[in-house]
Amino acid sequence: MEINRGDIVVVRTGYHHYAWCGDKPDEVRYMIKHPGPDVRFARWCIEMKFKWLAVDAISQDHPLNTVVRKARPDLVEEQRRSGGEDREDDAWPENYQVMHVLLFPHLIQHAENLGGEIDEAANRRGIIGAFPFKFEDGETAFARVVAFLSAK
Repeated sequence: MEINRGDIVVVRTGYHHYAWCGDKPDEVRYMIKHPGPDVRFARWCIEMKFKWLAVDAISQDHPLNTVVRKARPDLVEEQRRSGGEDREDDAWPENYQVMHVLLFPHLIQHAENLGGEIDEAANRRGIIGAFPFKFEDGETAFARVVAFLSAK
């Protein structure tokens, strides 16, 4: 799949299957064990001048780059034991909610919790539309995200 400067990027992790409405619901896995990038990816997104990002997980940020790290220290130890990438405590300030903190000032917004037929749209280019619920003075909104794809 070719990714170009200025694209909208939809990241399909497969975690939409673990959402409450997915085919393999697992609330703990979906909410606090989903994948997520670190500051290197966020910087690349800025360099690529992406319009916005979307992901099929509950957050763009890895849970250990959020308050979950402090609230659930058992998950930090579980990550280390599993052989996953060790997110050292000294990287905490740089990675803390990096997908929110670093990208938003560059007007790179994001949509989270995508699902539906995202598997059918994987590795395809198309036009992406986001249709948010209209309300006043909000900073976030429910939205219907739609991919308009050409026939295969």
